[in-house]
Amino acid sequence: MKRKTKRLIGRVAAVCLMLSGLGTAAVFGWKAYSMQQEYEIGDEAYDKLADLVKAEEKPEEGPASSEAEETEGTAQTVDLEAAQEVNSDIVAWLNSPDTVIDYPVCQGEDNSYYLFHLVDGTYNRNGCLFIDCENRKDFTDDNTIIYGHHMASGKMFASLIKYADQTYYDAHPVMYLTIGEKKYQLEIFAGYVTTADSSAYMINLGGKQEFAKWLREICGRSDFTANAMKIKTSDRIVTLSTCAYDFQDARYVVHGRLKELCW
Repeated sequence: MKRKTKRLIGRVAAVCLMLSGLGTAAVFGWKAYSMQQEYEIGDEAYDKLADLVKAEEKPEEGPASSEAEETEGTAQTVDLEAAQEVNSDIVAWLNSPDTVIDYPVCQGEDNSYYLFHLVDGTYNRNGCLFIDCENRKDFTDDNTIIYGHHMASGKMFASLIKYADQTYYDAHPVMYLTIGEKKYQLEIFAGYVTTADSSAYMINLGGKQEFAKWLREICGRSDFTANAMKIKTSDRIVTLSTCAYDFQDARYVVHGRLKELCW
């Protein structure tokens, strides 16, 4: 009798373990499904907005006579006013050709809201690209910081860490920003892993000497060698920031300077 009881208990325990395993698998499966649904909702929201605000890219007219003319031919035409009718928090549009980075940039009252809200206000883990709440929305600070998630799906700012590879930089040395009615080329010149409280996040860089020292410091950290360009203390810098996983609270930042495009 005792032997039968032990066998029964053993079978019940085995069944319980099996059900427990199935339950755990079901939980993980549901989480994966839920995250995938969020990714798709996020993609749909941004695709819908892009369709609303984008015109066809401006064609190049004849042979380009300068590097500036060549790059102007690839800049997008974005109706930022139409985007702001959807959400008045939108301050810019960022595009990195041949990558997934093609998003509106918002500014919230704090640096928390757009971590988990789409541009249309929907709660979503994709969040939205946004500039620091302490920055001027017209990008006239010494250094304007744009934050974005490092999504497992590869969306938002996940591709920034690819700048650790020289070949990726060589293929993507510029991005484009639409700010108000003006269009800018963002010339990338440095990228590296840093901490969340590093000097990369300074907004006002002081006088010319302090600014020049800061530029030497960040260029010295860069994972890649940038195309020959002379960064001046009168230049406006834009810093793109996302999470990295080299150590706790690590960040990957990419610095670029704004160069207005003439149309």
